[in-house]
This record gives sequence, structure tokens and C-alpha cells, in this order.
Amino acid sequence: MIPQLRAMIASARTLVSGRRAFVRSGLWSLALRVSGLVSGFALGVLLARMLGPAEFGAYGLVTTIAAVGMTIAQLGTPQLAVRELSVRAARADWAGVKAIVYQFGIATTLAGAAIGAVAFGGATLAGASPSEMALVTQGAVLTLLTAYTGLFAAELRGLGLLLKGQSMDITVRPALSFAIVAILLLAGSRMDALIALTVQNAVTLGAAVVSMAWLWKAIPGHSRRVQRTGFIPWLGVALPLGAVDVLRQFDGSYGVLLVGWLASGVELGVFRVAVACLVMAAMPVTIFHILLAPTLSRLHASNEKVEMQRLLSWSAAAMTAIMLPIAAGAWFLGKWLVALVFGAVYADAWLPLFLLTLSQLIYALFGMGPILLAMCEGERDLIRIYAIAIGTAVAAAIPMTMAWGGGGAAAGPLISATLIGWMSHRYARRELGLEITARRLIAA
Repeated sequence: MIPQLRAMIASARTLVSGRRAFVRSGLWSLALRVSGLVSGFALGVLLARMLGPAEFGAYGLVTTIAAVGMTIAQLGTPQLAVRELSVRAARADWAGVKAIVYQFGIATTLAGAAIGAVAFGGATLAGASPSEMALVTQGAVLTLLTAYTGLFAAELRGLGLLLKGQSMDITVRPALSFAIVAILLLAGSRMDALIALTVQNAVTLGAAVVSMAWLWKAIPGHSRRVQRTGFIPWLGVALPLGAVDVLRQFDGSYGVLLVGWLASGVELGVFRVAVACLVMAAMPVTIFHILLAPTLSRLHASNEKVEMQRLLSWSAAAMTAIMLPIAAGAWFLGKWLVALVFGAVYADAWLPLFLLTLSQLIYALFGMGPILLAMCEGERDLIRIYAIAIGTAVAAAIPMTMAWGGGGAAAGPLISATLIGWMSHRYARRELGLEITARRLIAA
């Protein structure tokens, strides 16, 4: 009886210690993301004032296209890197870890170079001027460098370095870019879109180099001399994950496109404020997904269903408990806060913001749903789920946007979030025998 009691106490201590470590990591992740968000916002304000509308528009267009190109160039490797490296590191398979890092890096380089070649070809056929070709060059370089930083960050998270796997890409890049631009402003230097992009590329290159050094140091010293294994088949798994990334990015941007297409310019500006505010509102769900993805992968690989269920139930309950007051705040205080921060002209952004926040609450209710599929070899089903959900949401959002503008567009994510959560819930119960909501926790 006494040994059993001791084992139960040791297990409880381990669980409490693990959750404390998770809370600490979550708080640091929150601090990193808030710092990055503030720095990015400040950088945007500074550049908008320094560049003027035309140059700032060119800068924004290039960085937006580069972000899309980055997602394509990564070929779905970041999520797969988190999944595979977490499992291989737990098994001390450092030869496999080195092979994955090498192969993913080569694939990203080739894909990024191909995207750059397509961009140059398209610009040449369009008769771009020398100044426009210079912007295309900067955009192509930015695409490749941001693809590297995102991949290295995911690989660091897969090896258990959660904070290092977030700091460079999320916090250091925007903060350092802001500092450099501010110094140039104080020095009286001339600023245009090309110079701003050059600063971004220089900072991103530095972030990629530091992340790569951290990645090398994450491999134990005696294992660095281990010969990497031969080719590991991964493309068939990574491409579906990449398709999910593209669909996920579209899920977050189609509202802006619809408002710009079907509503007025004023409504588009108001809706953009709502989307900008959503970044903060959605942060808790994002942090949970980032922190728990490697753990889910390891537990699935070792078939620890009981611990997986405990983690899924607890995380769903925690996410819901956090998102409920945020959604309530968006309803009761949203209009006042938006007017206070952005000005009274943007006060109407509170309704789209509330609806978008409500969609995040729905994601929270379904816990780790889509991430569970991505980490447990359900990427092909995840593509189908996202395609159905987003297609349905866009089809419904078009007439709603025509009728109600930004409010109608913001209702679309309510549909996609519900469908994604519900279909992920069905998959988890059918294929894995798991409950992704807090239902079992409440029943217990």
C-alpha cells in the first residue's frame, strides 16, 4: 500500500511540475508575442509616416506577397519538423534529426529559389522598371529568408527549445527592425520602400543565422559527429501540411478580400482594425497550440492514450476559460476600447471584432482539434476538413458581406471555426478514440 501511495504522490508531483513548466513557458510565450506585436505595430506606424502612402503601399505589397511565398516555399515542413524532431529527439535518433534538418533546408532553398525565378520572370514579362525589379529582388530574398527563420523556429520547438523557437521570428525581428528604422530617422536619413525592405532583409538574415546556430547547439556534442541517415521520405506528408498552411492563411485573410471587393474603402479600413485587434484576442489559443504540439506528437508516437486524453481535456478547459472573458470584453467594452486606441472613426470595428473573437472561442471549445490531426498523421483529413469548412464559409460570407459589410464578413469565420472543430472532433473520436473537448474532464 505504501509503495502505491508513494507512486501516486510522485505521479502527482510530476504532473504538477509539468503543468507549472507549461504555465511558465506560456507566460514567456505571451511576453514574446506581445513584445513582437507592439514592435511590429510601432514599426508600421513609423514606416507609414516616413514613407508616405505610395511608398508604404509598395512596401506593404511586397511584404504581403513575400509572406504568401514563404508559406509555399516551406512546403509544409515546419509542422512536420515539430512532429518528427520531437519524436526522434526523444528516441535519441540524432542521425535522423540531422537528416531531417538537412533535407528540409535543401527543399526550402530550392522552393524559395523557384518562387524567386517565377517572380523575376513575371516582372520581366510585365515590363517592370529597374526600380520595380529592385523591389522584386528584395521581395524574393525576403521570401527565402523568412522561410528559413520559420523553418528553423519550428525545428527548435520540435527539439524542445520552445522559447528560442519563438524569440527570433516573433520578437527580435520586428523589434530590431523598428530600432534600426528609428535610428535612421533620428540620423536624418532618407527612407523609401527599397531601404525599408533592405533593413528587413538584413535583420531577417541575422535572425536566420542565430537560429541556425541555436539549432546546431541543440544537438548533443557527441552526436554532432554522427553521420546523418539516408533520404527520409517526407514530401508526401509535408505537402498536405503545406496545403493546410495555405488554407489556414486564406481562412484568416478572405474577410479582408471580400470587404475590399464588395464593400467601401471606409468599411475595409474599419475591418482591418478589427483584424489587427484579433491578433491579441487570439493569442491564448495560438500559444496553447504552439506549446502543446510537440507533446501531442510524442504521446501519439508512444501510444500514451490516457495522458493524451488528459492533456486534451485540460487544454480545452483552459482555453475556453481564457477566451470566455475575452469574448465578453469584446462585446461589452470593445466599442469603447477601439475608439480610445484607434479613434472614434473606427468605433464600428467592435462588432466585427466581437464576431471574430467569438470564432476563436469556438476554436477554444474544440481544444487542440486541428493541431491533433496535424501531429497525429491526419494531415490528409485535415486538408479535406479545411477545404470544406473554408469553402462553405466563403460561400456564405459573400452575400453577408454584400448585405452587412464588415459584420457580414466577420460572420464567415464563425462557420469555418464550427465546421473545423466539429469535423476534427469526429475524426479524433473515430480514428483515435479521443475526446478533444473538456467534456470528459467535466464529467469526471
